[in-house]
Amino acid sequence: MITKRLWITGLLLALGLASYHALRHYSPALVAFVVEESLAQKAPEGADPAALRSRFRAWADSAPGDDARMELLLELSQHLEKVQRLNELELEQLLGKGTGSPSSHSIRN
Repeated sequence: MITKRLWITGLLLALGLASYHALRHYSPALVAFVVEESLAQKAPEGADPAALRSRFRAWADSAPGDDARMELLLELSQHLEKVQRLNELELEQLLGKGTGSPSSHSIRN
């Protein structure tokens, strides 16, 4: 009886650890996907979705590390929550021209 309980407890613990590591690994990708889709939806009319996605990925990848990238994504997400639709100027300010350093892509007013 105790062996069965230990076996079930061990299995549940292993399942919990596997779930934790999977979520920890895939959450940044999920955040990036959601922010990218939100940006595409709020892009100015006539904007090329493929070019926009490419610029977004280059902008996000220019962050010096995973933590900095997540911070940029969360900051962009907060900004996108406040607007219905971006205009060309706002899009340029958000993603910057080219793919320079992330600090040059400030989205705060």
